[in-house]
Amino acid sequence: MSLDDDDNHDANVLPFADCEIATDVHLDRAISQLSKHNKNTKTRQKSRKRRFNDTNNDKDINLYNALSCIYFENAEEENNFLKFIPYTGPSNTLHLGQHLYLPQLISNTTNDSKFSFQRFIQDYDQTAITFLTSSLDTMSLSIYLRFGISYITKIDRTSDESMSLRDFTILRTRGKKLKTSFYTCKGVTSPKRLLTTITKLNYHQISSNTYSYEIQLYAMKNNLNSILHFQYDEQFHCRFIHSRPDHPVNFDFIRNKTSSIFRSIDDSYSDIFDFRIQLSRIKHLSKTDPIVLDILRGVPIDQVLFLDTSTQVLHVSSKLQKFVKYLKCTRSSSYQNFDDQFVINIGTYEEFQLNRQGQCEPLMKSSNIMTIELLDVKTIPSGKKLYDTGMWFSTLCQTCVDLPTATIEKDYNKSFKWFSSIFVWGKKYNQSIKQMSVNQLTTYKTQQSTQSYTSEELAFVKKILREENLRNILLNTNEEKSYDRKDIEQIFENIMKRLKTSAAPSANEAMKKVERAYRLVCKELIES
Repeated sequence: MSLDDDDNHDANVLPFADCEIATDVHLDRAISQLSKHNKNTKTRQKSRKRRFNDTNNDKDINLYNALSCIYFENAEEENNFLKFIPYTGPSNTLHLGQHLYLPQLISNTTNDSKFSFQRFIQDYDQTAITFLTSSLDTMSLSIYLRFGISYITKIDRTSDESMSLRDFTILRTRGKKLKTSFYTCKGVTSPKRLLTTITKLNYHQISSNTYSYEIQLYAMKNNLNSILHFQYDEQFHCRFIHSRPDHPVNFDFIRNKTSSIFRSIDDSYSDIFDFRIQLSRIKHLSKTDPIVLDILRGVPIDQVLFLDTSTQVLHVSSKLQKFVKYLKCTRSSSYQNFDDQFVINIGTYEEFQLNRQGQCEPLMKSSNIMTIELLDVKTIPSGKKLYDTGMWFSTLCQTCVDLPTATIEKDYNKSFKWFSSIFVWGKKYNQSIKQMSVNQLTTYKTQQSTQSYTSEELAFVKKILREENLRNILLNTNEEKSYDRKDIEQIFENIMKRLKTSAAPSANEAMKKVERAYRLVCKELIES
């Protein structure tokens, strides 16, 4: 469902999949983190510990909300520089139509740098051991590995201007001139290959096509501290209820974009999967807890969500409609290696919005996504174990993405070998193979109609609107080819036909720009 713009944290983030909390209150800690490797280590550790203690005693300033770190693969030191690549792939629904960018490390990189790993271990140990373990007697700890893409939603400078990693971290923590987001619903185009691989690793299926609906309800409208999470099964029976005292702690790892095999095809980087280690404190509640009964406002717990059997449309109880924060549905199959405490969930994700009749209308759907959940969180796993698992599976996802249906002139061979030497996969592509890209796995619905569109369609519209040179919309200036009037008309008609049938936002605006380009090019042909 669409989120309210007047939320008191950030209108540009999703409350679960995409938590990005940053305020000026926490700026001192951000700068402290940046200088972590300098000479005053002991002094900073004491200061940080004091700030953690102060946070526990201060209800208004929660350090837990401020901790969200980004690490770049192969970074050597904090004076490395980043460039920003225009990004038009799948994104969270609140970021559709915006100019988005991917951050990429461009200087002083090596293939075996341990700088980011060591910095993560220090941050993780400080967070997990010092802060989170102190509350496990009264709360549960949730640990997930999520795979997707990290991108920038706001940057207060031109995209072609490089930025030091140090400046990037400071500006991101302030959250005003630079904001980032993490899209966790990025899928693979070959789930069969993924399943074949994890089966070889002794993962066994423990559930199949399990539905799970999660609805978040306000106790008081727009009060983030009073949200309860209700999880329902396919028959809309409530499985469990929980609350979060704070937002998750996220450790995001940005994979090296230069390893993408999509770069020479469409620059989409669709085969690169960043990953997120997400830690969250959870307080489990019973169905008869006073706070639960209060937030349900007299609605029986198994009547919060219901399906209209005549129309097969999902509804929310009329008494609770204005208190709904978020609604999603996942349908997944789970796999577990009984020698380990990891559960892999592979399936689809669907996000809903409510209309005025209380009907749940699909807003976004993504297929073939993967998440990893840790079962035994009473014993907090080591940071190295989580890091190694995240790196391994993000690389696995990369090899489970096929090239799109581009014109590939010759066979392309590439082998990938895991560091664990468990599995080797070879790829072959030729012109006769029909493939799809990750962009096509995510579909969005318009709010005005039942039409849907893919992120690939949206990327096409964005590319036209972003093009400054009108001639480039119709002509490939890199080709040594002369175009006549018939060629131009055919190109124009093809583009307009694609735009007319697209439900992507701003498609009409793109058509007007294409028409201007057509008139310009035709005029040049006449004058020449």
